[in-house]
This record gives sequence, C-alpha cells and structure tokens, in this order.
Amino acid sequence: MFCSSCGSPNDNGATFCQKCGKALSPDSSTSQSHERGDERMRDTQSPQISSAAATGKNPVLAAILSLIPGVGQFYNGDVKKGWIMLGITVVGNIVTLGWAWLPMFIWAAYDAYQVASGKGKKW
Repeated sequence: MFCSSCGSPNDNGATFCQKCGKALSPDSSTSQSHERGDERMRDTQSPQISSAAATGKNPVLAAILSLIPGVGQFYNGDVKKGWIMLGITVVGNIVTLGWAWLPMFIWAAYDAYQVASGKGKKW
C-alpha cells in the first residue's frame, strides 16, 4: 500500500504511513493505480521531491545573507533550520562574547549555498 500523502510504500495492513505518519486509507485502488504506474500517482510525488531543495534561489546570495546566520536559510525557505541557527548564534554569542559568530557563519553560509544549489536538503 502506498501513502496518498507522500507516496512512500507501506505494509498492506498498516494504518499509518511509516515515513510521514499520516493515516492510510483502506482504499486499495490507490495502491493498485500506483503499481500500474498511473499518471495521477506520479504527479503527486513531484512536489515531495522538489521540496527537498530550494529551487530558483541564487546560491551566492544565500551564502552572503548568512553573514547573519540563519538569514540565508530563511531566503531558501528553510525556516526551521534558520531559526535554529539564529538561536544558536545569539545564545552562543552571549556565552562566548561574540566568538560563536564565526563558526556559525561558516556553517550557515556553506549550508545555504548547498541548499540553494540543490546539493543540500531542507529540514
């Protein structure tokens, strides 16, 4: 049985998707149409693949925006990672009197560049 939400395969008796946790419908026609290679099921999987990377974003701009760690992630649409990086930077700068900024900038710039160029994944 395939999840109608994310398209991942699951056991036939499963009630919830192992990947996304959504409730699986007992309708067997969805899994049969996916096994036949029905066009409708292929179209539902495309958004999941494209959401793993930021598309249409400039990698250099994303890295430059990371001078404030987390802003490059916001630009890429990776909001969860951006807030985490920004929070670590603020708390780390308080504890280390500003020295936490440099390693956080390097990590944020590298990550923002990778995600914007399609080589890294969003959280």
